[in-house]
Amino acid sequence: METHFDITYEVIDPITQERFETTDRFIAESHYENSSCTVYERHTTITRHSPFNDTTTCSALLWHDDPEFEEA
Repeated sequence: METHFDITYEVIDPITQERFETTDRFIAESHYENSSCTVYERHTTITRHSPFNDTTTCSALLWHDDPEFEEA
């Protein structure tokens, strides 16, 4: 059984609605802090159980300034 894990960040400008994706957390953080962009952190895990069976799990987290969710 092998597992592959990816994290990507989708950055959306609130004024122009332009968007781009990056795998670099520093780029996402700088756009979030400096230009008030919306950032979605997307986690994708693909597990291959056998040559005939895969499981894909996807989740998305919207970044916001709720102090309850700050990282330690």
